[in-house]
Amino acid sequence: MKLFRYMNLRYDSLKNLLVFIISVIMLQSFSTAQSLDSLIEEAITNNPQLKSQQFKIKASEFRAESINNYPAPNASLEFSQVPITNPIFPTQALSINLGLSQMFPLGDKLGAMTEVERRNSKIEGDSYAEYKVDLIGKIKMSYYTLWLTDRKIVIQKKSIQFLADLMKSMETALTINRINQVDLLTIQSEIASSETQLLILGKQRDAENYRLNRFLGRELDATGISIPEELEGINLTINQSKLENLLAEINPTLKKMNNMIEMNRAMIEANDRELIPDLMLQGMFMVMPRGMILTSQSDLTMLDSKVEFMYSLMVSINLPFAPWSINKYKAKSQELAAGISGIALERTNMQREMGVKLKEALQDVIDGSNELLHGKGRYSDVTRGNRNDGRRKVDGLLNDKWSEKNQDYKNGKN
Repeated sequence: MKLFRYMNLRYDSLKNLLVFIISVIMLQSFSTAQSLDSLIEEAITNNPQLKSQQFKIKASEFRAESINNYPAPNASLEFSQVPITNPIFPTQALSINLGLSQMFPLGDKLGAMTEVERRNSKIEGDSYAEYKVDLIGKIKMSYYTLWLTDRKIVIQKKSIQFLADLMKSMETALTINRINQVDLLTIQSEIASSETQLLILGKQRDAENYRLNRFLGRELDATGISIPEELEGINLTINQSKLENLLAEINPTLKKMNNMIEMNRAMIEANDRELIPDLMLQGMFMVMPRGMILTSQSDLTMLDSKVEFMYSLMVSINLPFAPWSINKYKAKSQELAAGISGIALERTNMQREMGVKLKEALQDVIDGSNELLHGKGRYSDVTRGNRNDGRRKVDGLLNDKWSEKNQDYKNGKN
């Protein structure tokens, strides 16, 4: 009696330990299951291509700051007319000249070029948003593909288990000659085929897991991602006209093309301002160690060779509107205007294509919802009918075999 109680207590302890281990495993698997939103946030933070786009935006902003500055001044130092026979620079040079020059772009050219770079920064921002939207779409598709693959794996395992149970029952029936060996071999081949399909599904899941890890910025061979069994549905409460308006307003690709048009217009404005001359100011301070240069008209009181100091100023402008130069700027403006027309037509065509795809996607959602609503009631009936048909086939097969055995037995008895 004591031994019996001891065995019961040990059995209960092992049972409780087993339940605890299973619970821990289930909780661990549940805790590692990641939601779609958390994966999207991780990808936005760690995806290397998104990081690259962010640095491109910063680079364009710094470039706009660098353009909005005057060009660097020029400084010069000249030792003029030094005799070759006595090349001592400071004392024998006829003059020592220290010059400084600065160019000033007129007509707010710097502001126009800065505006071009600001428009380019917006284009880089739209490129970031464009890749971000595309990345989110790819993550969602990969996430749902993993979920679907997991469900297929579960169904495949259940099918294998069902076939294995069926094979055991058929082995029993084979021992009493109620079925043929061929039927048992058929079940075995179905099990082998299902196991092969299960292996293929496992490899497909690994490949999709590598793809999702690449989107998330993880190592490709990182730990597999666990997907919850139940996914939240998507409810579209906006009608088609509002979606089309949103498509034209917030789609990053269309916004990028709009900003490209605006940048080209800013480039035309900056190019037209290039026709305004630039101002160049230059000043020079001169030291003449040997005194002034004398000519036949010089005053005799200047014969004293003392050191003289002088200065000079020069103002110059360029002439971009010269007949042999102005066509350069006119052709550039025409080139940019033609580019604007091309981008506008491309944007219109792309918006029409997106509208068509949007209508097709909405129609697919509507058709899928209607099919789900109308097919929900029929699904259990169809499943039940298929199951009953399968049972009738198995029962018919077994009954036919049993009838044949009875007939053989009767013929042999007679």
